[in-house]
Amino acid sequence: MSYSENSGNQFLSKVYLWMFIGLLLTAVASFGVLSSPSLMSFFIESGLFYILIFVELAIVILLSWRIKSMSSSTATLAFIFYSVISGITLTPILFFYTESSIFLVFLTTSGMFIGMSLFGYFTKKDLSGIGRFLIMALIGLVIAMILNIILYMIAPETAILVSFGLSVVAVLIFAGLTAYDTQNIKKIGQTIDHNDPFAQNLAIIGALKLYLDFVNLFIHLLKLFGKRR
Repeated sequence: MSYSENSGNQFLSKVYLWMFIGLLLTAVASFGVLSSPSLMSFFIESGLFYILIFVELAIVILLSWRIKSMSSSTATLAFIFYSVISGITLTPILFFYTESSIFLVFLTTSGMFIGMSLFGYFTKKDLSGIGRFLIMALIGLVIAMILNIILYMIAPETAILVSFGLSVVAVLIFAGLTAYDTQNIKKIGQTIDHNDPFAQNLAIIGALKLYLDFVNLFIHLLKLFGKRR
């Protein structure tokens, strides 16, 4: 194994570690809110739940656009904070599904994520072109989901069918992005100086990308296969 390959593996391992920490914090936060109906009611009825959604978006934008000017500690704390908030905002979705189906979908998501990540790591094919297409498809998906919310107010039954189709598309998009992001992160790890403090920032932004791929895969697989209470 060459030095660059070994360096890339070390960096990818660090990214996966932070991604795992993020998912663990999300799971703990979700469990904490779900186990307390009064706490979940407080977040929803007070409007704090909706505020947290905008805070989530703000943190993603901040990390994506300002990662180069952040200290490593600020970037790390922002990611940790995001992971906890994400756990809280996921609870209204998880509430409608049984614990067993959530667990089974989580296992399915893990298997799909690992498979696509391994593909992205080992494939010799450059996924840059596919990645650009998937990012454009993701933008289209977001727009379609917003329009479907409006459609739901007019024709609920049609909107439910459209939502099912959008979830199928979302699973395909985020599965592809998992492979694309893994390949990109591996390439970054082969070129950076691991003694540079900025390497921690790159690990955090890489962990955020894979975290978002995983969580979105999980949400849409849950919508497709989750058993409601």
